[in-house]
Amino acid sequence: MSERDATDFARRRFVKGVGAALTVAPLMGDDAAAGSQMNDTFLKACRGAPVDYTPVWMMRQAGRYLPQYQKVLAQTDFLTAVRTPEIAAEITIQPVDIFGVDAAIFYSDITTVVVPMGMDLRYSDDKGPSYANPVRTPADADRLIVPDDPADGLSFVYEAQKICARELANRVPLIGFAGAPFTVCAYMVEGGPSHAFSTYRRLIFDERAAFTTLMDKVSQHTANYLKAQAAAGANALMLFDSNAGLLGPDDYESLNLPYVRRILAALKDTGVPLIYFGLGAHSSLAAIRDCGADVISIDYGLRLNEAVAQLGQNVSVQGNIEPYVLYDSKAEIRRRVAETLAAGKAARGHVFNLGHGVPRYSPVDNVKAMVDAVHELSQV
Repeated sequence: MSERDATDFARRRFVKGVGAALTVAPLMGDDAAAGSQMNDTFLKACRGAPVDYTPVWMMRQAGRYLPQYQKVLAQTDFLTAVRTPEIAAEITIQPVDIFGVDAAIFYSDITTVVVPMGMDLRYSDDKGPSYANPVRTPADADRLIVPDDPADGLSFVYEAQKICARELANRVPLIGFAGAPFTVCAYMVEGGPSHAFSTYRRLIFDERAAFTTLMDKVSQHTANYLKAQAAAGANALMLFDSNAGLLGPDDYESLNLPYVRRILAALKDTGVPLIYFGLGAHSSLAAIRDCGADVISIDYGLRLNEAVAQLGQNVSVQGNIEPYVLYDSKAEIRRRVAETLAAGKAARGHVFNLGHGVPRYSPVDNVKAMVDAVHELSQV
């Protein structure tokens, strides 16, 4: 199916209600449909306000482990899905309908954000997203532009978020996101996914001018991009720094974290909660604590109670059950949920989540069992 055909297909389905996805009863019951307030438990926990139960959502909750997602993607390809507002909105909302999670994470990809800067993004089913023109020299970094208008080349994101905001009204908040600049730049330099990111790590230390230029430009563009998401209807914003653990603590704190702080400072006037996820940066929690985020998301590599002790009471925490426990028995999932909830009680606020994304082949029944256990076991 061509991109144009896929777009027409999605719009026809959306006009009819996008199957069952956007027409089911709201999460909080029939009274929500009549105009009651949104389920804002997630937003309250982000701000450290009292809640009746611990809210839960999952990184990569809108994704390929879901049969409903697979059905949509069978009609198109990944990049077309991301770039077609009606398809992206449908996929974003699917987990709200299926699991009753307390927030929807917008369906997109961190690699699309820098296309308007001059990056040539490609996609293949076997290798995933890649850039045909990686940044390897100071000249490569110099050629990149920061668009004056964040809608240039990214209007599909904001159109999709407006649809989500409309369809999620009186239901749950929408989380907008972007990759943190250090993580996005890693893919821009490597040209695609990598296990060691050795080309990127060499550039950081061998071509410091190129690295600095690249980080400055991506940071500015990312801040503009996230501001526009808040204007389009995102109720919270999250920075994913999946490659934060590539550097040791001293280098992370001098070469990565200042750009995170810069972006979060620029987003404060949006008024929405800000979340930072620095995967693997365990030794820098004391520095991350003051990065400007309202919520620090903790990965599976650190005990949640230890993270809470280091972070103190000025921020909320998110996380951090082991993702692959979703393959275990429902009884073990329930036990691990109770353990994670207990660890999160000492935090200013706790948003239950996985320690990373939902694994690709996670049993859907087990995911639902985890969400239900969080809601049941955390009732005040």
